[in-house]
Amino acid sequence: VVAVVGAGKMGLPLAAQFAGHGWEVVAVDVQEAVVAAINEGRSHLGEEPGVAELVASSHAAGRLRATTDGAAAAREADVVVLIVPVMLDAAHQPDYRYMDAAVDSIAGGIHQGSLVVFETTLPVGDTRERFTPRLEAASGLRADADFFVAFSPERLFSGAVLRNLSSYPKLVGGLGPASTERAARFYDSVLDAEIVAMSSAEAAEFSKLADTTYRDVNIALANEFAAYADRVGVD
Repeated sequence: VVAVVGAGKMGLPLAAQFAGHGWEVVAVDVQEAVVAAINEGRSHLGEEPGVAELVASSHAAGRLRATTDGAAAAREADVVVLIVPVMLDAAHQPDYRYMDAAVDSIAGGIHQGSLVVFETTLPVGDTRERFTPRLEAASGLRADADFFVAFSPERLFSGAVLRNLSSYPKLVGGLGPASTERAARFYDSVLDAEIVAMSSAEAAEFSKLADTTYRDVNIALANEFAAYADRVGVD
């Protein structure tokens, strides 16, 4: 059983992907309308090729359902995947309100053998230093011994999520070797793409920041070239 916390534009396709590969999936979301739609076998997303059909078929097969109760979902699950937003606040600092709430909502359900994976883009070190202590404190368990924690960056584009999941290599880094191995085995069971085990959670967190920043800088450079081309009359 896998619980996917955050059933939004990336979370719901992930839940459907996992269910399509034979796992029983519990989607967790704070919005009751989202939970109700999933429990009726409907996707609440707009145009995301293949997702509505996969949600319907997985629900009909009894492998996909939803709840607002994160602790109950975590208690039932072998794996918990968190994919809720961490935005920037007015001072350009991480706004943790949604992720902190999500972590706190599942913490009481973490049990011996649980695997917790963060997919949301995070500052390097957050998996180990910010969120794992919250899980340990609430559960009374030790990370990388009693339960396992890893970071695996989401690398998806709206409109092509299922295609991305089948083609992009999946990077996985845990708090220690046991966590990395558990997370890599999980993703190998739900994805058809290559699974790449990183040296640590921090290496996986860094890879996502490097990836997105590199892309952002290149887009900015292309825009500068376009603006200059307009000024000098070049197509």
